[in-house]
Amino acid sequence: MPAHPIDFEINPAVFSTVELTQIFDEKARYQRWLDFEAALAKVQGEMGVIPQEAAEEIGRKAKLELLDLESVHEGYLHSRNSLMPLLGGLRRACGKGYGEYVHYGATTQDVIDTAEILEVRATVTILYRDLRVLETICLKLAGNHRTTPMAARTHGQQALPTTLGLKVVIWLGEIRRHIERLKHIFPRIAVGQLSGAVGTMAALGPQAMKIAKGTLNLLGLEYSSVAWHNSRDNIGELASIFSLLVTTLAKIANEIFQLQKTEIGELMEPVPAGSVASSTMPHKKNPVICQRVVALSRHVRSLTGTIIESMAHEHERDGRCLWSEWLAVPQLCIYTGTALQYMLDVTSGLEVRADRMLANLHLQKNLITSEWLLFRLSGTIGKMRSLEKLHELSNKAMDTGTSFKEAVMNDPEIGSLLGREEMACLDQPERYLGHAVQIVEQAIEDIERKRELDPETLGETDERL
Repeated sequence: MPAHPIDFEINPAVFSTVELTQIFDEKARYQRWLDFEAALAKVQGEMGVIPQEAAEEIGRKAKLELLDLESVHEGYLHSRNSLMPLLGGLRRACGKGYGEYVHYGATTQDVIDTAEILEVRATVTILYRDLRVLETICLKLAGNHRTTPMAARTHGQQALPTTLGLKVVIWLGEIRRHIERLKHIFPRIAVGQLSGAVGTMAALGPQAMKIAKGTLNLLGLEYSSVAWHNSRDNIGELASIFSLLVTTLAKIANEIFQLQKTEIGELMEPVPAGSVASSTMPHKKNPVICQRVVALSRHVRSLTGTIIESMAHEHERDGRCLWSEWLAVPQLCIYTGTALQYMLDVTSGLEVRADRMLANLHLQKNLITSEWLLFRLSGTIGKMRSLEKLHELSNKAMDTGTSFKEAVMNDPEIGSLLGREEMACLDQPERYLGHAVQIVEQAIEDIERKRELDPETLGETDERL
């Protein structure tokens, strides 16, 4: 019976996706362990290390459905070893004593590490695919709203006019860098393990390196001449990339969360038909998806800390570190991929309320145009005097409830320095966008050019998926 929200059956896919949980499914994982054993036996058989007949028998019987799983289960109840009960099931399934050649010269960590890499590789492939979809969605969003004016906010306060498109291309910059990070780490992470008990490959015999290369090649992985039993920096780097990625997603989600507040109402996450936001307040439209993204990102960062801490091994192998990593990696992958899937749902159906954006630009009776006026007046009365004067007039407008324009017009020192056109600009903050539109268009062009260099996929996911 499922005890973790990842595996819930009645309420599935809250903190996971079917695609991701299939990667880390218990039976899928055990089958990967068996695939390792079959590949090892095949290579050893071809090289004459073990009898060819034994290799063929191991390959035939290395199917989870052919094993006595009740016996394997019983073995795990009484064993403290992660792999031996499964190997025992495979040995018993093999006829004519061929089971003696199962796991010939390998160690448990070789199997588990290699299977973990297969799982991680499949996850990275999915994340790369979905990130590029998110990038596509955001490119369209930025292009459609490159001229849509809204208030930019600094320190939680309205600062200057900007466009929604410019906000989105800032998101896009981070998304693009995460895509590049996944591209760069993929070849480093797709490296299996077959080095024996302490990395010397002693039990694999004189053809050890050829055996290792051949076995890992059959699994679609590269071979490292030096064991990484106690060298986990690639896993740590991957976790760090996942942490950066999911924090970007949380940043976007939190932005939408903030802009969906009733008092602002500029963006709204999509509301699926039939959804209920509150059990007692029928009017509410809670940003539940964005909230889940933020929550998932916190857990990913916590898990990343665990994985980084687990890099500090003692000697050639340290189970304390390994178990910490092995426990953390599935959650790390599932939470990251789920957060990304949620963000695809949000951005693809995002509701943009341009009318509220424009209304909020005028919320402070156009105090948001003060910077424009500051630099207009600087050439006449000097920047510091302009800053001092406009600070005074801004406070006056806020204290009296009058408009910024009225305060300026009625000031004897600067009111006469502005013409009709300039006064009109004080009423139109949406005109003070600087180079926002050009920046958006250039950013889109730059990203589109980089996308042309992207491969369609970083690799195929596991066939069983």
